[in-house]
Amino acid sequence: MTTYLDPIVIVGAGHSGARAAAALRKHGWAGGVILVGEESCLPYDRPPLSKAVLLGRKTGEQCAFYAASWYAENGIDLLLAQSVDRIDRYSGRVVLAGGRDVAYHRLLLATGSSINPLAVMGAGLLGVLPLRTPQHAHAIADSLQSGRRVVVIGAGVIGLEVAAAALERGCIVTVLERAPQAMGRSVPSIVSEAVVAEHQRRGVDVRFGVEVAALDGMARVQAVHLATGEVLACDIVVYGLGVRPNVSLAAAAGLSTDNGIRADRHLRTADESIFACGDVCCYDSQRYGRAIRLENWRNAEDQADAAARNMLGQQLAFDAVPWFWSNQYDFALQVAGLPSLGVETKVEVIGHSRLFHSRDAKGVLQGVSAIGSVREIAGPIKEFRSLLRMTTSS
Repeated sequence: MTTYLDPIVIVGAGHSGARAAAALRKHGWAGGVILVGEESCLPYDRPPLSKAVLLGRKTGEQCAFYAASWYAENGIDLLLAQSVDRIDRYSGRVVLAGGRDVAYHRLLLATGSSINPLAVMGAGLLGVLPLRTPQHAHAIADSLQSGRRVVVIGAGVIGLEVAAAALERGCIVTVLERAPQAMGRSVPSIVSEAVVAEHQRRGVDVRFGVEVAALDGMARVQAVHLATGEVLACDIVVYGLGVRPNVSLAAAAGLSTDNGIRADRHLRTADESIFACGDVCCYDSQRYGRAIRLENWRNAEDQADAAARNMLGQQLAFDAVPWFWSNQYDFALQVAGLPSLGVETKVEVIGHSRLFHSRDAKGVLQGVSAIGSVREIAGPIKEFRSLLRMTTSS
C-alpha cells in the first residue's frame, strides 16, 4: 500500500471516530492517523452510562473503548481536550483551536451531536443534569438513593432508561413528556404505549402533554413547576430532550448541511477528500430512497468501518438496515428498520414477548419492533433484519 506523507485526520473522538481510527489500521492503512476530540477523557461507549453506570455496576472509566496505551501502540495520535477551529479545504488542512495547523490526506468528520438544552428558569440549579458524559452519569448515580424523588424530563429512550435505573435504585420516579407519546421519533404509538405500560406497572408516574414552566430551589433543585400550576417536589431532575447534529465546522467550510453533514452513499461529502460518519452523517440511502441520519450504537459502528474502508478507496456503498435496542428493567426493546415509515402496525405474540410489524400503505414491511426477553426476541429480530434487507431495497 502507498504510504502518504499526510495523515488521515478524524475530527471527533466519540464512538464513530474512535472506531474509524481502529478500522483504518484493521484495513491496512499504514500512514498517520490523528484523532481529535473535545472531551478530556478517552473515547468511551455511551450506552452503559444510562444502565450499568447508573446502577453502580460499572464506572465511566470502564466504558472506554481502548486503554490509553492502545492508541500509542497503534500509531494513533490522540489529541484530547482539543477542537478544530476551521477546515481549509483548498490547502487540505485543519487548524486546531490552539493554532496548530495539520495537513490531511483524507478528513473524516465524526463530530457527533449535542444535547438540546433545558431552556427554563432554574435549569442552572444544582441537581439538574442531562446524561451525556461519564461525569453526568456519575453525578446522577450518586443522587439515585432510595427514597429520593427523581423527575425525568423527556420520555425518549435515554429518559426511560434513566427512569428504569432510578426505580431499580429505590427512587420515586416521575417522567414528564410534552409530546403525546414516548419515543415518538423511533417507534409507533402502539409500541411506545407497551413500553410505558411496563414503567407504569412498576410504579413510575408517566405524564404526557406536560409543559415544564420552571425549576425552583435555593442552590439545589427542589421542585418542578408545570404550566398547569402544579408543583412537583423533587431531589434531582434529569433531562433528555434529544440532540442536534454538530454541523457548524462543516457548514463554515462550505459543505452541505441539512439534518446533518450531507454525504453520498459512500459517506463522502461533496469534497472528495472529506467523509462523514456517525450521528452527524446524513447520507443518501438507496434502500429508503431518501437521505437519512441515524443516532444509535449500531450505526456508529457500521459507518465507522465503511468510512474507513472508503477513505482507503474501496467504494463500499453504505446502506445497512437500521437497528437499535434498549434494555430497561428485565426486558429489552429492539427495533429493526424504520417503523416510523409504516402506516399500520400489527402485533404478534411470541412466548411472553411481542413483535410489532409496521407496513406502509402498499403493505411493504418497513420495520419491526420487539418487546420482551432477549432470549425470545433476538432470533426473530435477526430474521426480520435479513428480510428487511430485501423488502426495503429499491
